[in-house]
Amino acid sequence: MISALKLRGAWWPALCILLAISAVSLYVILIAGNWLYLGWDDTLYFFKKPRMWQRFWLTVWTSTVSSTIAMLVGIPTGYALSRFRFPCRHFFASVIDLPIVVSPAIIGAFLFGITTRFPFDWISDYYGIYIGRNVYGVLLVQFTVTAAFCARLMKASFDMVPPRFETVSRSLGASNFRTFFKVVLPMAKNGIMASMIVVWARAAAEWEGLMLFVGATEGETDIMPFAIYLDWNGGMMGWVTSMTIVCILMAITAMSAMRIIGGKSHVW
Repeated sequence: MISALKLRGAWWPALCILLAISAVSLYVILIAGNWLYLGWDDTLYFFKKPRMWQRFWLTVWTSTVSSTIAMLVGIPTGYALSRFRFPCRHFFASVIDLPIVVSPAIIGAFLFGITTRFPFDWISDYYGIYIGRNVYGVLLVQFTVTAAFCARLMKASFDMVPPRFETVSRSLGASNFRTFFKVVLPMAKNGIMASMIVVWARAAAEWEGLMLFVGATEGETDIMPFAIYLDWNGGMMGWVTSMTIVCILMAITAMSAMRIIGGKSHVW
């Protein structure tokens, strides 16, 4: 009787596991099919081309710079959303979340108007740094798209730190500033580091905003996802497939590092 009940109740977990295996298998087949379409010889041919690695390093360094700036904004913003109560807090949070829920293409379109106003026009006039169809435009789009995403992940990291530790620190005479750097940040470091990797991967995957705001300049603005789109339109399927493989490997590496570094933070 007990065995019959166990077998009867086992169908639901078995079904869920089967569907999960099916979903994973589908992605594995898609990735493997992409590689088989290109072939080993053609893979080596495109991987040896300087054009491939120029785009790769352009993607890596622009994503690193933009995600670093996003972290400088996202960490204090996430902490404010996690700990402080202030007027219009929910409205403030909703505005921050806008870049998450709207298409990145809309962000790229809005940047046209913003970059003709202060402080961008002032930076262009006094420092000769024009932010538009160049690498500075790439950094601006990546930052704009990922800053809100970063703030949300930072809030999740700080939410996992019990406030009582901060209360004890302040009761012992530590200032809010010292408590934040000596208590909160060390306790949230795994979540912050894991979030940083996710933000970097999101910046590296951006292309819609670049398409509208930056446009394509060979070797200067064509980070890998954008280059895939451009080469697809040009019918260069060898480049499309080989760069897709590189992007997949970058994503797998980033997500594996996130899970290893994040540990039990459960931010993602």
